Amino acid sequence: FTRVCVWAGLICPAPREFEVAMDETNLQAAGEAQAEASPQEGGPDGSLAQHMAGGALVKSYTDACQGADRKVNYLVERCLLEAAEANRDTFFIEAPGNHKHAFSSRAEDQDVVVFSKVFQGALPFLVRLDLSYNLITDVGAQTLAQGLLGQRAQSLAALSVRSNSITAVGCQALCEALKQTPTLRRFDVSMNQLGRKGGLMLIDLLQHSPDLLELLMGDIEADIDVMVSLAACLLRNPSQLKVCDIQNPRIATLQEDHTIHLGRMLRVNTHITELYIGKLRIRDDGIRQLVDFLLENKVLRILDLRCNDLGADGAEHLGKLLASDCQLLKLNLSGNRIGEKSNVHGAKNLAEGLSYNTTLRHIDLNNNLLCGPALQAIAGVVERSSTLEGIELFHNQWDQSSAYAFHKILNDRNRKLPLKADFITDEVDLRIDVCKTDTFQVG
Repeated sequence: FTRVCVWAGLICPAPREFEVAMDETNLQAAGEAQAEASPQEGGPDGSLAQHMAGGALVKSYTDACQGADRKVNYLVERCLLEAAEANRDTFFIEAPGNHKHAFSSRAEDQDVVVFSKVFQGALPFLVRLDLSYNLITDVGAQTLAQGLLGQRAQSLAALSVRSNSITAVGCQALCEALKQTPTLRRFDVSMNQLGRKGGLMLIDLLQHSPDLLELLMGDIEADIDVMVSLAACLLRNPSQLKVCDIQNPRIATLQEDHTIHLGRMLRVNTHITELYIGKLRIRDDGIRQLVDFLLENKVLRILDLRCNDLGADGAEHLGKLLASDCQLLKLNLSGNRIGEKSNVHGAKNLAEGLSYNTTLRHIDLNNNLLCGPALQAIAGVVERSSTLEGIELFHNQWDQSSAYAFHKILNDRNRKLPLKADFITDEVDLRIDVCKTDTFQVG
């Protein structure tokens, strides 16, 4: 490669390292680009084609499983066969244990030993590793860290060990190895019992991985110290983090220091676009303070506040946020108490905020005890909105008036954009029935 300078009439050698343009929403493409840009390590690794030739890697995996008296994981085998057929420079392993084809062959610690042995030679070409919903313990996590992570995993962009049996011991091994993994962009360790110690290890990983784009650490039994440390880390240290999931920590205090710290961080953060803070025990006064900070944030696109303790007053504050020039596209308020005791005030304030909003595309208000008049208030603004595309409302307290209001909306052929909802309406014997639909998908 050469770089030609026309103005000077000279030809200069190109730099040995160059930046690869990367779309953060395509982690696999990022890993492939890095694989092309990075020199191969580990001796005779050569190219992935050499490992895949004649189904060699697939045969090596099946033979290793037989030798270790382990079942061949259908998903792993399928990924290897697809990689061989695609003839690409990289490959991925997706073996989530909740898949119907993996129910009887979920990965355990012994399987991780097999993976480490079989994929060692092809490790520089691995871009994505999904071992979520399996039965991996700390022993397997340590084996994974030693065998498939670190500097030789020079193309690995995404790792998921979601919902296994990993504690702080295994988390420490993973974090230390991931600090040495140069291309890591996404790490999902949610639903593991890491506790306070493991949560703080993840914060340390974030400090040492400024290019990490997605960190999912919900349901890890973290405490308020982890929440505050995360907010302080994102406030003081340069980070490119765009997606952050910290749902369901173990918070025993009624004070909302964690909410204030998160708000101060969000006020100045210019990278986070998706924030999942469900089950943080945020109450009306806490959301008031959070909204005050969010009024200055213009980059957040998805805000998940499910299963907090927000009432009608909290909905009023959120209505003010929606009425401002916030850039939210999706808002999840399910599992709160906005309409408890037939309160209509909160729904009306939300509706008023939505009437001024021009950016929101989806809102979830399920399980908020919204009564008929409250649902009618929501229906009024939905009917007039030209930007709202999806709404979730089924799990509330419907009456005939509110059912009829949404029946007209869902059957309005003159509507600019069809409304997608988690329910359908049907007229039977002069009565409107509201039925749950299983085909609804958030866009």
